[in-house]
Amino acid sequence: MRLLFLSLFLTASLCAAERKPWANQRLNGSPEPPAPYLAVRAFPNLAVQRPVAVELEPGTGQMLLLQNYAWAEKRSVLRRFSPLADVDQADTLLELPEPAYSIGFHPKYIENGWLYIGSNGPGADGALFSRIVRYTVERQPPHRIVEGSALTVIEWPSAGHNGAAMAFGNDGMLYVTSGDGTGLSDLDHVGQDLSSLRAKVLRIDVDGAPAGQTYRVPADNPFVGSNGSRPETWAYGLRNPWRITADRESGQIWVGQNGQDLREYAHLLERGANYGWSAYEGSRPFIDGRLKGPASFTPPTIEHDHSVFRSLTGGFVYRGARFPELRGAYIYGDYGTGRIWAAKHDGTSLLWNRELADTSSAITGFGTTPEGDVLIADHSGDALYRLEPTPVADPRAVPFPVLLSETGLFASTRELLPAAGVRPYEINAPTWHDGAEAARLLALPAGQLAEPNGAWLTFTLPDGTALAQTLTLPEGDGRPVRRLETRVLLKQANDWSAYTYLWSEAQDDARLAPKDGTRLQIAGREWLVPSRADCLVCHSRAANFALSLTPAQLHREVVIDGTSLNQLAALIDQGFLKAETPKSAAPRLVSPYAKDAPLEQRARAYFATNCAHCHIPNGGGNTLMDLSPWVSAEHQHLVDEVPQHGGYGIPGALLIASGDASRSVLPVRVASRGVPGQMPPLGTLVPDSEGIQLLFEWVQSLKSSKP
Repeated sequence: MRLLFLSLFLTASLCAAERKPWANQRLNGSPEPPAPYLAVRAFPNLAVQRPVAVELEPGTGQMLLLQNYAWAEKRSVLRRFSPLADVDQADTLLELPEPAYSIGFHPKYIENGWLYIGSNGPGADGALFSRIVRYTVERQPPHRIVEGSALTVIEWPSAGHNGAAMAFGNDGMLYVTSGDGTGLSDLDHVGQDLSSLRAKVLRIDVDGAPAGQTYRVPADNPFVGSNGSRPETWAYGLRNPWRITADRESGQIWVGQNGQDLREYAHLLERGANYGWSAYEGSRPFIDGRLKGPASFTPPTIEHDHSVFRSLTGGFVYRGARFPELRGAYIYGDYGTGRIWAAKHDGTSLLWNRELADTSSAITGFGTTPEGDVLIADHSGDALYRLEPTPVADPRAVPFPVLLSETGLFASTRELLPAAGVRPYEINAPTWHDGAEAARLLALPAGQLAEPNGAWLTFTLPDGTALAQTLTLPEGDGRPVRRLETRVLLKQANDWSAYTYLWSEAQDDARLAPKDGTRLQIAGREWLVPSRADCLVCHSRAANFALSLTPAQLHREVVIDGTSLNQLAALIDQGFLKAETPKSAAPRLVSPYAKDAPLEQRARAYFATNCAHCHIPNGGGNTLMDLSPWVSAEHQHLVDEVPQHGGYGIPGALLIASGDASRSVLPVRVASRGVPGQMPPLGTLVPDSEGIQLLFEWVQSLKSSKP
């Protein structure tokens, strides 16, 4: 049945003819109402490289801009410029030999010129430290930094999740953030450790420091006099607090937090609060047994899952005149998705929290001009942006297609015939879709090509790209396949969105599914239609969004006009792929279900297609596992490793116990459905029996590498 379906789908489409342009006239925009604001380029004549923070310098009307050079260089520069529309120059104030993250000003900056920079770099022994350093800025023009004025106020060891943001509260105290100091899952277990300066908001008095010291501990700090506690601690249980801000009018102090696997969040700071890391990730239990300390768990004030936010960038409370409707709102954004939100809190409860803009920026910081413009630092776009109200929509604009036949992807939906310029493709290793078979389409905008990276592991795809996947189920008793849904991924403004179209009973067209997904009864069984947000949990930035469109998946033989050809070569010949010839050593996945393929390669392929979109660095999987198919076994953190989230009651449980499936947790989780810990956690109601059998056979074939 599968071969018949694919044969019908590919007929008259896989041809060696030159690529025709895809006439995309409808698949643009969004079915949702536009966000109220959009981001436009600010200071277009000003050269900006990797901006991290932008702040209004008190008393001068000038802006200070902190930029990080390329990561390998580990350098930063602080510059000053005038916020005029046509500004084209910025003065360099300070060069730093380490990455810097934040800028702060003493409340009496106009008088004393005390400027604070948060950064992370090596100490005397080479170990990495996060630190807050005070500099003195001349009080007379040209307002340069006084040579030799650098004074390290406070520092702590930190090799990841560095914090180093600061803000002065209305009480005159300096509030400083520190992360857990590691790269993943609080490896040093400091989140709940009050004896460490890490994973905290610290509160210190820099004005009342005794002679020979850089600060004193305020007597009213919550843990002063508590045995085994650092008295500088104001709140604890923070993973990677990125930005802290203090509002002069309300006194509110907000802390943005980068989550790890599934949550991004922010806190309206409370004295002595325990924000839960690493027992909790936001409001979600994370690692059992780690919650301790004198304070009970305080959930976030604001929280998003990873379908909306991927790396929350804390912001500031807006008090400008340009947008009176935002006055008093905490404006914050996201590095991963470019979204900007705002929340209004009256000190007792959250009044509202809503999206302001959906940008293509990698947001690292916010600022405001004297006129009240909201500035956005775009780290990957090498630019500063500002918010503007979204223009009133043109009533003549063509609406987003509600029917699949309106998308321009098919010449005939009834016959499932692709439109001109839309290219079917086959893959080596299919993902489990609860028993459904998938047929796939690639649509590139006219004149644009996919481009492989240097190692031929991924493709860079242009704006306007659409990918479609049609899922079908056999209805049994020899009846034809039943089309269930066609899922569409669409790239616009350097970001991806996901839509699902549900096929009608007549099987002649499909209609746009609800935003939040649904469940259907089809062919005597329940079928889960994911929400648009759920789709983007897997189709994430870390996984390069287009999960099936990779060289390793496309590197295979296909039959075109009766001739067997390499699919990558055909894509090059037809003008879809930018390359002269396929790289001879391009990686290739095997099918997990190919009985004649080596068992280890089949298992790796299964992990690559069903697990690796999360279980890769920054992919959202809550473990050390890296299930990329090209990672060596010792760096996968999979075989003979202790599970970080319980052993399902299995004595002596390991993730994969070499040669012993009875002690291996991972196959049990893959076989589970409807219970906590099932894998994959989203998008599936039925376990993959053939895939589970593969995993058990592979586990039994392994020889232990550990005594």
